[in-house]
Amino acid sequence: MKQRNIWQKYLPVTVCWLLCLWSCAAHAAAERQRVQLDAMSIEVDRAAGAYVAEQDVVLQWSDQELRTDRLLWFEETRDAQAFGRVHLIDPDIELFGDEMQLNLATGLGRVQNGRILVHDPRFHITGSTLSKTGLRSYRVENGTFTGCDGPVPSWKFTASRLDVTLEGYAWARNAKFYIYDVPVLYLPVIGYPVKTRRQSGLLMPGIGYSDKRGAQLHTSYYHVIAPNQDATLYLDYLSRMGVGKGLEYRYFFGHDNEGAAKAYHVTGLNSYADRFAFDWRHRGTLPGRVRLRTDIDYVSQREFFSDFGEAAGDYNKDKTESVVWAGRNWRRNNLVGQFKYTRDLQRSNAETLQRLPEVRFSQVRRRLADTPFYFDLETSAVHFYRERGLTGGRLSVRPSVAGVVRLGGVLDVSTEVGYRKRLYSSDQGEERDGQFDVATLLSTRLSRVYNVAGRRAERLQHVLQPEIRYAYRPFEKQSHLPQFDREDTLTGQNTLSYGMVNRLILRSETVDGQVDYREWLYLRLAQEYDIEKSERHLLAPENQERRFSDLRAELIVRPTRWNYIDIDTRYDTSGSNHFLTFHVDTGLQDQRGNALSLRYRYTKDLQEYLAARLELALLQPLYLSYENRHSLRGDTSLENRLSLEYRAQCWSLYLTYRNRDGDQNLSVSFALAGLGRSSQPGSHRQPL
Repeated sequence: MKQRNIWQKYLPVTVCWLLCLWSCAAHAAAERQRVQLDAMSIEVDRAAGAYVAEQDVVLQWSDQELRTDRLLWFEETRDAQAFGRVHLIDPDIELFGDEMQLNLATGLGRVQNGRILVHDPRFHITGSTLSKTGLRSYRVENGTFTGCDGPVPSWKFTASRLDVTLEGYAWARNAKFYIYDVPVLYLPVIGYPVKTRRQSGLLMPGIGYSDKRGAQLHTSYYHVIAPNQDATLYLDYLSRMGVGKGLEYRYFFGHDNEGAAKAYHVTGLNSYADRFAFDWRHRGTLPGRVRLRTDIDYVSQREFFSDFGEAAGDYNKDKTESVVWAGRNWRRNNLVGQFKYTRDLQRSNAETLQRLPEVRFSQVRRRLADTPFYFDLETSAVHFYRERGLTGGRLSVRPSVAGVVRLGGVLDVSTEVGYRKRLYSSDQGEERDGQFDVATLLSTRLSRVYNVAGRRAERLQHVLQPEIRYAYRPFEKQSHLPQFDREDTLTGQNTLSYGMVNRLILRSETVDGQVDYREWLYLRLAQEYDIEKSERHLLAPENQERRFSDLRAELIVRPTRWNYIDIDTRYDTSGSNHFLTFHVDTGLQDQRGNALSLRYRYTKDLQEYLAARLELALLQPLYLSYENRHSLRGDTSLENRLSLEYRAQCWSLYLTYRNRDGDQNLSVSFALAGLGRSSQPGSHRQPL
């Protein structure tokens, strides 16, 4: 009885809600099917059951609109016949023609002398007869398609029949490729992507010639695996080296897990042996907030870099390093583990020291209660392995305590005392060692603000930061310890280092009134004085040990946001008075694509070279890029590279010339709007 009362109570309410939902759905459907007809003249042909509209006719339904000179509209069958200057506007495309028959219910129809304009990617399709075969598909007889605007396109394809599916492909039969009005290529079948999203398909081929590689043909196929994954397969013909096969896989998982893996193999010809390279880069977070990073770099032989490397850092490599790293932070603690494998490409790899594995744990400096003292901890455990030579493990622990105070509100004083304990287990047995160290840093910060006369600049702040640091570590013999790396030889230290930092910070206002701060100048001078060597010199004046280190100078200047000057030098003050290193980087650029950069590198008795890079967009549509590296020791050219791009509205042509170590390489590639750019020689073999 109670259950029946519940049904009697709620059944009427439920029925009312269902009727309301049905009514809303019916009203929404009616609105979607609602047709509005506007024109200068509208007549009703009751016998035919049609509306006849003329002059500035506009027929609107759903999200589409049809404009024409004259229209017959059959309301019952929802057929429309348009004549003269037909223009159909759809969210994705526009359709033009002389005459059109279209059924608004099915979306099917036919256009005479029609043209389709697809907005993204932008291209045109024309034909004597154009049939709308589905909601997003068309068939074109005796048609053309191109990505160019204008009555005479720079390039186009013609076809006896063309089937087009939006977000799919345009498949052409008996296709001819034209440059302007000149036919240059015939293809029995060709597929043209008509998609706003990524799509699978063959990429444009690339050609080139190199003194080392010979004639080159580069082909590739791009495959979309999923919205977050894709792969590219490469097949290259190198007449003097062999056949190259490559695969690149890219992925994105979750909010920050992403990476790419590349593999490339060359089947050698003539005197060239087979060569193989593999590269994998990954960045991401595992469950438990563990950060994972992989940097895998492997080549079968060093010649791979010299043959295929494009940048100086690549083709000059003499070793590769592969690292798998995982770490986690919580509060002020940090735990990191890694495997690091090094491959020597010049000598036998049997004696190369490997760190397999290495674990580090550290506690960031933390304050002890409300005192001015702080504590931090650094620990590491590493296993050293190699096929031939000393192997073993090392455990290192270094706790430290620091006190930080400010004297007189001006001088900051920080003193740190630490103790490093090292335990070894190696082929030579077990060893242990302990050393303490102490360091004190005195620093202060002085500043003054100046008014600057200028339309937008308001304030210029000058900051001086002098500092003095004393460091001491006992001088103890450590020859009994295994020697794996630098951490096994902690030499004694009794030094006084001092430095001065100058900073100029400009405060200005933007056009819209926003305040902007920019460091206009940064200058740091630093040097070290060895007290221990000074004491030995007093006892033995003939001792010629250097008491003063090199004078280090760093200068960074940013006069505007478009140019820069960076200088880093080391100057010998021991009496010879000359630069040991002198590095300069300078350049300027604008927002239109023009840039100039210069790089000078000098290292005493080792290298001296000058590098320049120029990018010009002043000659549009011709864009130029030039790079040069020249050794001033011996006056020899290290590398020249010239790239030209002619950028038209719907296509681009690329010409690249490179001369490195006597190997001259010339490559040609091009891009058509919607089809992408052709493969670039060596581009898929470069590290991420």
